[in-house]
Amino acid sequence: MELELRHLRALVAIADTHSLVRAAKVLHVSQPALSGLLRRVERSVGGLLFARSPTGCVPTSLGADVVADARAVLAGMSALTDRLGERRETPGTLRVGGYCGFLHLAVSRWLRDRPWCDTVSVHEDQDETTTLARVAAGTLDLALVYLPPLPDRIVPDGVESVVVHPREPVFVILAQDHPLTRSGAIPLAEIAEYPWADDPPWTTRWSAYLQGVCRRHGVALDQPHRPQCLATLLDLVREGMALAPALATRRDRQANIVVRAIEDAPLWQELRLCYRPGTVVADRIDEIHDAVVRSYAGRQGCSAAFDQWWRERGRELLPAGRSLSLRP
Repeated sequence: MELELRHLRALVAIADTHSLVRAAKVLHVSQPALSGLLRRVERSVGGLLFARSPTGCVPTSLGADVVADARAVLAGMSALTDRLGERRETPGTLRVGGYCGFLHLAVSRWLRDRPWCDTVSVHEDQDETTTLARVAAGTLDLALVYLPPLPDRIVPDGVESVVVHPREPVFVILAQDHPLTRSGAIPLAEIAEYPWADDPPWTTRWSAYLQGVCRRHGVALDQPHRPQCLATLLDLVREGMALAPALATRRDRQANIVVRAIEDAPLWQELRLCYRPGTVVADRIDEIHDAVVRSYAGRQGCSAAFDQWWRERGRELLPAGRSLSLRP
């Protein structure tokens, strides 16, 4: 059987909802019809794609690979559709995408004030493969993308990139009155003693990387919570129901949530600026890169964990002779 887009959408829906019943509702089909479709796809690929568990349907090892490929294909199709069907934007509009916390808006504000940029259009997508596909398709002009250190190459042909920081640590957020806030950097083993909220295991590149790191350190995260919305995740943390990963640039003690470093920085990501050659962004990429670095410098004071990292490693981003107090 030749796989079609409807098959890929079904696999992603099952992976996201962890349930054939809920996936069937999302797809507006009957549960028996979806079950039959899944069996046909499994026969086609030669193995089980999902297994039952206490938390519902979870991808098998084969299933995780197939779902990841399905997401990439669907993201590419979405980007192509956007490019073919998008309305012509105001000439001079620079479309900025990615998912990188405060940097996304800080850089967009800076771009808005450049004489070579009339307006800025801000886009956001948690899936870095979707963002990169949009850059490749020409529906984004610039993307700030965090890439976990995995061996697979996901930057498409025709997209160039500049590394901002090759090894930015991932921190952890927890409720202000959580027992672990009494210490400084928290060992990964102690984090694993409390509930964790994050992407479903093995469903994204980040979750695959996280699970691999935990396995190498001999720990297993208890992950009863799998929120799809950032607001829900923050509520879980604020209520003391979970710990969660956080970008290094997140503000401390905001809405009763505190930021802590993880001891020995076992989790980290690479931050890149991605763009297409032959564009105004390509012509100005050194200038844009410098603005991103200055935004980092201006983030000092957001948390003690960030400040310590900046003193020890982050300040290496600054060009020689630049002041740490430099502002964008």
